Amino acid sequence: MEKIRVVTDSGADIPENLVQELGIRVVPLTIHFGAEERQDGVDLSPEEFYRRLAAGEMSHTSQPSPAQFETAYRELVEEGAEVIISCHLSSTLSGTMQSAQLAARAVDVPVRVVDTRSASRRVGLVAIEAARPARAGEPVSAIVQRLESIIARQRVLFMVDTLEYLQRNGRIGKAQAFVGGLLNIKPILTLEDGVVAPLERARGRARAVARLFERMAQTAAGKLRVAVMHSQADQEAAGLAERIRSRFDVAEVITGLLGPTIGTHVGPGTLGVVYHSV
Repeated sequence: MEKIRVVTDSGADIPENLVQELGIRVVPLTIHFGAEERQDGVDLSPEEFYRRLAAGEMSHTSQPSPAQFETAYRELVEEGAEVIISCHLSSTLSGTMQSAQLAARAVDVPVRVVDTRSASRRVGLVAIEAARPARAGEPVSAIVQRLESIIARQRVLFMVDTLEYLQRNGRIGKAQAFVGGLLNIKPILTLEDGVVAPLERARGRARAVARLFERMAQTAAGKLRVAVMHSQADQEAAGLAERIRSRFDVAEVITGLLGPTIGTHVGPGTLGVVYHSV
C-alpha cells in the first residue's frame, strides 16, 4: 500500500481542524499590502486581513514559488510519502498550478498535480476528497479518477457585495457585463472552466441570498457534500447552511471564513456555496 499525502494551497480555504485531521499540507500564497509581504495563514490571519481591508488598505496576491512547493514535497517525502496528490487553484486564475508542476519534476516521488479549475472551498473539497481515501489506503489512480469526476460535477454559486475587488485584481472574467449596475444590486456569479461568470443580479442582499438557495435547489440532486463560504457574513452563512441541512440530504456541510487569498479578490460581504453529489 502506497503512502499518499495531499498538498493544496491557501486558496483552498480548508478549515484548520480538517487540515490537521487529514494531514493536508497547505502552501501559502503571498498577500501584498504595498511593499509589505505576508503569508496567508502563516503570518496573516483572516481577522487581521479583513481589518486592514476595512481600513482601506489595498492588497493583491502572488503565487507560491516552485521552491516553496519543492520544499513542501521534500518534507513530505522525508515523512514517508511515496506519492503526492497536489490540488490547486484553477490555472486560468493563478500561476500556482505552474509552480506546483515545476516543483513536481524536481522530487523523486510521483506528484499528481490536479487542476481543480476553480477556487476557494471548491479546491478545498477536492483536496479533502483526496485526503480521506488516501488515508484509507486507496490507490492513487482510483483517487485521481474520482477527483476528476468530482471536479466535473461540482457547482459553485456566490454573491459579492461589490464587483470592485474582482475588477481591481483582474479576476472579473465574464462578470464584466455586470459592472456599473444599479445601486443595491448584488451580482450572483459562478465559475465556468475556472473563469468568473455572471448568472443574475438580485436587488438587495436578502433577495440575493434567497436566489443562491433557489438556484442550488434547481440543480442539486442526491446525497450532497456542501461547503458554505463567506467573508464577514457569519449570520447569513449560518442561516444558509441551516436551510441546506433542512432541505437536502447532506453527507457534510463545511462552513467557514474565506481567507486572505480569496478575500483579496472578492472583498468583504461575499457569500457562496459549493456542492457535489457524493
